[in-house]
Order: sequence, then structure tokens, then C-alpha cells
Amino acid sequence: MVRQPAGYVRGRSAVSRSVISLAALRRRAASRPAGYVESVLAVASEVNATHVILRREDYLSLRAKYASGPGTEMKALLARIGIVASPTCSCNKRAKIMDEKGCDWCEEHIEEIDGWLAEEAKKRKLPYLSFAGKALIHLAIRRARKKGNSR
Repeated sequence: MVRQPAGYVRGRSAVSRSVISLAALRRRAASRPAGYVESVLAVASEVNATHVILRREDYLSLRAKYASGPGTEMKALLARIGIVASPTCSCNKRAKIMDEKGCDWCEEHIEEIDGWLAEEAKKRKLPYLSFAGKALIHLAIRRARKKGNSR
């Protein structure tokens, strides 16, 4: 059996296409605004039982549209460990503030953001370590910068 290169789609080069598993799409949707999945499916060139296939240009356009900052990255990191925004918490508002003000502001106000995390952990009756919170904030900032969203 001949093994195809990663990203190989029915004889087409991976350079012109992006393949996203439906499971990954659902995971990403948890930290994206409402309508994200619908936007992806609307531009998909092919959808099968397990994957969505996008033209590379459409994929890059969606990445730019749903570009995230440090607040969105923080929400995604917390979602990975099962901590998601509830309707009564201020998580979405604070994530939006972090995204709007940008990475530099977040670095300058790390103590304030750490306080936000500690406050929310207390409301949810979760244990909280400031050291871990600050590490998470730094990781969110790093991920946002890596994606080119340093604002």
C-alpha cells in the first residue's frame, strides 16, 4: 500500500486545501463566537462524515475573520481543562477587554488579570494558585502573538 503525504486529498496538493476534522471544528467552536461553525461550513468545498475541506484562500480568510487575542486564547486554554464561561460570569466581557487592549496591555496588567481569575475561581469554589494563573496568562499572550494578534 502506498502511503500518501499528510494532507493529501484525492490527488490534490495539500498546498491548495485545508482539511479540518469535524471533531476539531467542534472543539474550536467552543472558544469562538456564535455562528463560527456555520461560517466554516458555508465556505467548505467538501464536507464528509469526518472532515471539512476548505480551499486554502477560504481557510486563511476565516482565520483572519476569527483572529483571536489573548482573551480568546485564555478562554480556549481554560475550556481545554473544562472551565467554560457561564451566562452569569464576567469571563466573556473580560476576554473581550483583553482582546481589545492587546498583548502588551495584558503583560502590563498581569496582576489585574490574575485577580480576575482568582475572583472567578472563588465564585466557582475552585482552588486557585496565582503562579499557575500567571503562567496561563503568559501562555495565552504567547499564543496570541504567535498567531499574529499582538495589537
